[in-house]
Amino acid sequence: MQKLILIFVLALVSSGSWGDFSCPDGTNAACLDNGDQVCPGSAKCVNNDDVCFDKHTCPSGGSFICESEYDDILNNYKKVVSQHNDLISENVDLRERRLEQKNCVLNASTLENAHRCVQ
Repeated sequence: MQKLILIFVLALVSSGSWGDFSCPDGTNAACLDNGDQVCPGSAKCVNNDDVCFDKHTCPSGGSFICESEYDDILNNYKKVVSQHNDLISENVDLRERRLEQKNCVLNASTLENAHRCVQ
């Protein structure tokens, strides 16, 4: 009788814990080590110590963003704004210089004087 119970228990254990498993269509099985994370393709994995904002923080995409990524984006934005402001300032200087040259040429009494205006 003990042999029968032992065989029955072994059959249950082997079919239950070591049995086949299946994955949903279009997915693959994976072997994981201790500490591994599983993140679906529709999600974003982050470290436990990351600071993340709620998905409704930014109205643009509806997804969340981590503080470090936000800081990088903000720094890049500030850099681009600074470049834009430098270009605007340079454009104003060039327009003023062009206007001065134009007025100089218009007021020049000789071709030689007009030529000096644009050099």
